[in-house]
Amino acid sequence: MLTNKPNPQRNSGFTLIEVLITILVVSIGLLGLAGLQINGLRANMGSETRSIATHLANDIAERMHANPLGVDASQYANIDSDNIKVDADASGCTDDNVPDPFCSSNSSTDATVVAATGECDSTEMAAFDAWVLTCGMPVDDGVKRGGVINQLMNGTASVTCNDAPCGLGSAHTITVNWSALNPNRSGDADNPEAETLTHSYTLVIVP
Repeated sequence: MLTNKPNPQRNSGFTLIEVLITILVVSIGLLGLAGLQINGLRANMGSETRSIATHLANDIAERMHANPLGVDASQYANIDSDNIKVDADASGCTDDNVPDPFCSSNSSTDATVVAATGECDSTEMAAFDAWVLTCGMPVDDGVKRGGVINQLMNGTASVTCNDAPCGLGSAHTITVNWSALNPNRSGDADNPEAETLTHSYTLVIVP
């Protein structure tokens, strides 16, 4: 009597369900990898902006060390980038508020009066340093590059004296504030404050 024996080759290979499960698992893994890359990019951007803030704070600190007479006369005691800007709608770094004299021979525009640093007194040098902290250094094409308002989103900077009266040897606090996009933002145009996060870097020095 003849009997049919099962053919083992008929059970080999993947079924459609197994293929779909494999695709699902691979897709989840790729989504996880994409999420890791996005988080890495966010971390890199956050590190870059903090490095810029640190550089700006250290730059004004070095300028204060180089101008002890200005520090002693409290010329750096109440620097506020918002007071240097001409208006709030634009960058504020226009030719209308460029320090005169412009205490640098490294850059010149038609609207600046360039003076060698040795020709500026301590008050003029302090005003120049405050403007560079806010607006950066203009180059030959007149475009302002650098500065807190050009390098950081909603960037502001301030220098305050911690002592009263303020003079040489007094502690000064340098603060740089900026905004960054909120990773959990919802895109709600009616609530723009929830779309960004405010960050701050503070440096205390004794020039």
